[in-house]
Amino acid sequence: MSTLSRGFGVAKRAVSGPNKPALVVSLLVSLFAALFVASYSLAMGNPQPHDVPIGLVSETVTPTSFDQSLESVTTTSFDVSTFATEDAAKQAIEQQQIYGALVTASAGQDAQLYVSSASGASIAKLIESDSATIAQKLGVAVTVTDLNPLSPSDPSGLVLFYLALACTIIGFVGAIQTRVNAGLTLAGEVTWDVIRAVLVGLVVTLTAGPILGFESFPVVPVWAVLAATVMVGGSVYSFFRVVIGGRWALLPTWILFILVSNPSSGGAVAPQLLPPFYEFMGRWMPTGATVRALRDLTYFPDAPHAEPYLVLGGWLVVSTAAFIVARRIKYGAGRLE
Repeated sequence: MSTLSRGFGVAKRAVSGPNKPALVVSLLVSLFAALFVASYSLAMGNPQPHDVPIGLVSETVTPTSFDQSLESVTTTSFDVSTFATEDAAKQAIEQQQIYGALVTASAGQDAQLYVSSASGASIAKLIESDSATIAQKLGVAVTVTDLNPLSPSDPSGLVLFYLALACTIIGFVGAIQTRVNAGLTLAGEVTWDVIRAVLVGLVVTLTAGPILGFESFPVVPVWAVLAATVMVGGSVYSFFRVVIGGRWALLPTWILFILVSNPSSGGAVAPQLLPPFYEFMGRWMPTGATVRALRDLTYFPDAPHAEPYLVLGGWLVVSTAAFIVARRIKYGAGRLE
């Protein structure tokens, strides 16, 4: 027998029996580690702003000259919209339609440059840091005002992202542990999923808000959003567990939430700084919906958007219904051991 044949024989015996699934898991874990690094690095490693919406209220500065000045200084593409009045531009900022606005006086060279850190801290810093050069190119004297500054305890604007991230991960981890450690009926599984979601949502809300004071937000609405996020994570995992089995259910759950939903959420990096794929996906994924809902509740309570609630609600209803239907079809409603 040749050395090569003996080598193949040794390798075959090494991956037989219990070693074979261990090898498969090791290879998959290695692959997912690489995908994790690639996904987060592609999404957030080198943010490149593009088509950033910004407003202009001026009789002396044209949209073209403003756009050219911005792009020449920041090397970033902007989408300039004109507004008739300063109040209209401010309202657009509050509605999160634009990230900032330049307002020039009808006479003279004085101008106001409004930014909104709560809408996107990285974009606000970009505009503010280059404001002097932009003003020089336009021939105006600019005063920068942040209409929606971030909390002093959260100067980078990451706490809301961490809330969404924590509740997403705890959602499916909690579902895993419940299924492994408690043989429940279908009604019992759903009941404890709800109880766990409500409890986790409350604890996380109180920790980030009243207890540690990282953010100032209305407790009950934020609690509801985070509880829904936990429930979505648990229901998605539970659906995959029924459909493909408990051994592999974590893999598609990990792909959906960790590799796609979390880095595309716009929580760590503003959507206009994400690559197009992540920018598009973030709008329709549960983590992105959670981040946008939390941002509205925390910094823009007078200008809420329906879309994040509809997206999160859609995920909640569809994932829970899909799990219940799949569970009844495959195993019935009885207890699983």
